Amino acid sequence: MPFFNILVPVSGNPSDEEAIRLAVQIARQDKSKVFAIHVIEVQRNLPLEAENVDQVERGEAMLEHIEQIAKSAKGSVESELLQARVAGSALVNEAAERGIDLIIMGVPYHNPLGELQLGSTTNYVLKNAPCRVWLCRELPREDSPTLKDKKI
Repeated sequence: MPFFNILVPVSGNPSDEEAIRLAVQIARQDKSKVFAIHVIEVQRNLPLEAENVDQVERGEAMLEHIEQIAKSAKGSVESELLQARVAGSALVNEAAERGIDLIIMGVPYHNPLGELQLGSTTNYVLKNAPCRVWLCRELPREDSPTLKDKKI
């Protein structure tokens, strides 16, 4: 199944890099577009247009880094910074508006109680996205309890 428009949410986790590399690889095969979006969540007590300079600078730096990762993977990405009350709904709305075929989300490795933990944004996108959603989970660290207990 070819994908024409791929969305990669960027949150600043190391797993974002693997997600963008995967998206670029798929995009090269299918000649598709890759969109990287970082959502700044604005508190409800502030106007939606309220600009937090620190968050904007951090978001722009993340997107620039992702653009460099895409370039090093011999691909390109269109990046955008959005402001919304809730990141999950903003991503689902963007996916619908842009005609996204696939969302690839980087997921950090967390294993505090023996179960994979997904954040509220990831859960929302998984439940509500109008397209396929792939999770790209980062590898466990060498000192992870899961790897210590198992011989791989």
